[in-house]
Formats: sequence, C-alpha cells, structure tokens
Amino acid sequence: MLNKKSLLTMESFLTSSLCTSQLTLNQMLGAMTSFISCPEYIEEANLEELIVGNTDEGFIKVIEPGPVHHAWIDIFNQIDSALEHEHFSLTRHYQITDCMNQPPEHLSQWCEGYLKGSQLTQSIWQEDFNLLDTIPDFKKGHNLILECDACLNLISMFADWDRALKVNNDPELLKSQVLNICSSIDPVSYTHLRA
Repeated sequence: MLNKKSLLTMESFLTSSLCTSQLTLNQMLGAMTSFISCPEYIEEANLEELIVGNTDEGFIKVIEPGPVHHAWIDIFNQIDSALEHEHFSLTRHYQITDCMNQPPEHLSQWCEGYLKGSQLTQSIWQEDFNLLDTIPDFKKGHNLILECDACLNLISMFADWDRALKVNNDPELLKSQVLNICSSIDPVSYTHLRA
C-alpha cells in the first residue's frame, strides 16, 4: 500500500501552479509504473518532465530535498518494490470487485498515465524486442512481445472505456469482465514487463 502522506503531498503538488502537466495523482502513479517497468535504465528527468511539466520551480521541488522530493522518492520506491516483489495489484489498490461494470475513474486515470509513461520507454522496448527477434528459435521473445501488446491494449481499453464499449461487438459481455481484465493487467505489469 502506498504511503498516504506521500500521496497527499504529491496530489497537492500536482494541483499547484508549480506543476503544468495537469496530471492527476493516479495518472502520475501510472506513468511512474510504466517508467519503472522499463527493461533498461532511462534518464529520470524524462519522467520528472512528463509529470511536472515545464516549470523550473516545479522541477526544483521534485529534485531538491524537501517534502515533494521525499514524497516522490517514497512513492517511486514503493512502486518499484511492489513490482520487484510481485505485490503490485491494481485490483487491490483500486478495490475492483466482480460487480463492477466499468473501471473506476481513478483506475482509468492510472491507465492514461501508464500510456503516457510508455511513450517514454517505447523505443527501448522496441530495441529489446528487435534483439529478441534475432535469437533463432527463441519463442519466449515472441510471446513477450505479444503479452506486452495485449497488456497495453487492455490498459488502453480502461483508459478510454466509452470508446472500448463502442467498438466492442458485445459491450455487455465486456462490462461483465472488469475484474477479469484488471486481474489480467496485474501479473503482466510485474512479471513480464520486468523480464
């Protein structure tokens, strides 16, 4: 579970004039998760700019010691640890139940943030996928590509639920699968994306 004090500190910061990205707290959590899931190191300043926006004052709050910096580090480390130890669960965090027929708004926001974060890491993933394709008879590489694509498709579905219902052949069936879809995202987020 994420530290409530850190979450409140970051939520206050995100809604302040120091932050121009207009991301919500849950979008920030999704972007951080996507960033942390990257298979290779990527400059953290890219994530900071995505979340903070383009104000020097906001950037300074994130990188220099103080309440915002400490909250940032705390949340980042908690997400990283949850992913590493396979305790990461959107189902638990957003309290998804089998009676839900749409994702909660906070979960949709997390998915929006995850997709924004994935834009920072897409080229690294593609390089790794290209490398895996060069290994003869290595089926796991192809499966990983398919699983990552499927995960991103599920996340995209939750990010824009109304659109997903419009394009689906059986929207009523889709509505009945919210818990299953969320449960499908959970293990992929920490098992395959950290591969």
